[in-house]
Amino acid sequence: MKLAAEGLVFYLPPLIMAAGLLVPGWWAGSIFFFLLAVAFAFFFRDPLRQPPAEPGLVLSPADGQVLKIEPFDSQAEIAGPGQKISIFLSLLDVHFTRSPLGAEIVKVDYQPGKFFPAYREEASSQNESNTLLLKTEVGQLILKQTVGVAARRIKCYVKPGDRVEAGQKIGLMYFGSRVDLYLPTSIELKVSPGQKVKGGLTVIGEIKNESQD
Repeated sequence: MKLAAEGLVFYLPPLIMAAGLLVPGWWAGSIFFFLLAVAFAFFFRDPLRQPPAEPGLVLSPADGQVLKIEPFDSQAEIAGPGQKISIFLSLLDVHFTRSPLGAEIVKVDYQPGKFFPAYREEASSQNESNTLLLKTEVGQLILKQTVGVAARRIKCYVKPGDRVEAGQKIGLMYFGSRVDLYLPTSIELKVSPGQKVKGGLTVIGEIKNESQD
């Protein structure tokens, strides 16, 4: 399986240690470092994803579990009311962030902060985060990457002015994190709290046709 290049500095050193400890015959230490390298490699796995091609689909921005879905009346730079979907990524989930729709990146706003566990409510507003404003066919969306108690780094692959396709990788969060997606009411949600989702694969919503309104 393909591995993220960012993971090399994490899994290569313990792999070297595992090989080095074999020379004097320290099997216990060698096995420990080998398993550590495997754990890091598993976390930084980069599975091949083929997003569904049907028009009007809104894809999950990340792997994980839907923590909650809640309405909001107003949000900076999003016109009108909408719904926020929060997805929690455990250490076992793939940690790439993906664009839910074809979009233009309007703004990228990194904010330093605290490191509450990512599943807690205060993590969304107080933790270190990176917020992306995306211009799509249904208006502007907000995608917020938030790191947790174990995660201490956010890597962003895009900058303002970039165009991305639905399901395209736009970032990577290290070691347990959270994604909040703010969507307008013109999108009909197809997921519920507690549901497991896959980034770039799971359909979390559909764009409503005017005839349905």
